[in-house]
Amino acid sequence: MAKKEKKQICDEMPPWMITFSDVMTLMLTFFVLLVSMSQIDARRKLVALGSIIGTFGFNQASYEVFSKKDTRRTVEPGPIDTGDLEPLKELKWENVDDDINFRSNRFVQILSINSSLLFGPDGTTLSQEGEATLDRFMPVLIQVQYPLLLAGHTAELRDELGLNYQPGDDEQNPDISWKISLGRSLAVYRFLLDRGMRPDQLRVEAFGKFMPYYPQNTAENRAKNRRVDIVLDKRNTDATERIRELTPSIRQPVETLDVNGFEFRIGPTDGEQ
Repeated sequence: MAKKEKKQICDEMPPWMITFSDVMTLMLTFFVLLVSMSQIDARRKLVALGSIIGTFGFNQASYEVFSKKDTRRTVEPGPIDTGDLEPLKELKWENVDDDINFRSNRFVQILSINSSLLFGPDGTTLSQEGEATLDRFMPVLIQVQYPLLLAGHTAELRDELGLNYQPGDDEQNPDISWKISLGRSLAVYRFLLDRGMRPDQLRVEAFGKFMPYYPQNTAENRAKNRRVDIVLDKRNTDATERIRELTPSIRQPVETLDVNGFEFRIGPTDGEQ
């Protein structure tokens, strides 16, 4: 029985094509590996998505890709009635220098503002940029339904005082960093009062250099520790509002006191003057 002749497949295919296809397959595998190992910057991702959405007509473009002009727009937070600091979370994506940070969990929200954005070097007076920054927060802050804590923090005194630092400054009592952080938190406190916030809604604390959030092993981290935190704790109900509601009845004389369903007469009885 005669053997069948094998068909010649791709007689005209050049020999280098096999090597070329192998190389392209390896390169594709390599790039897939790079993408799988990469970390996507969420901030850059939002910027890229915003430009794509604007370019294809779904919304106004936040960046004009082919323009040399700086067309970045700042969207002011509106008076969204959420009762907390959540609407301010988006502002950290607009801040290129990472001077605004927002951290939160189920109960606590912390809006951190770097002191370089609010004050001058080793200063405790709000700069024009600092006032403008706080003004952007006011539409949300004025709607907050919980007490707010204004906590001041500093870096090491060498970083705070700069050329004015002297070796004996670290030995002073009270610590200079505590006074600087207190002055900064009080400056923010007074500004918020001037903008219409109630004084019984605000608390002020100062921690100086003693509660750094970032490790102080680099100058960049020490600069980040110079901050004023606006802290909202949802576990702290607005007790001041309850006290305000009860105050008129407390000031008026009462004759009876109800304790667990039992009524006690505490005023003068019949016949007594």
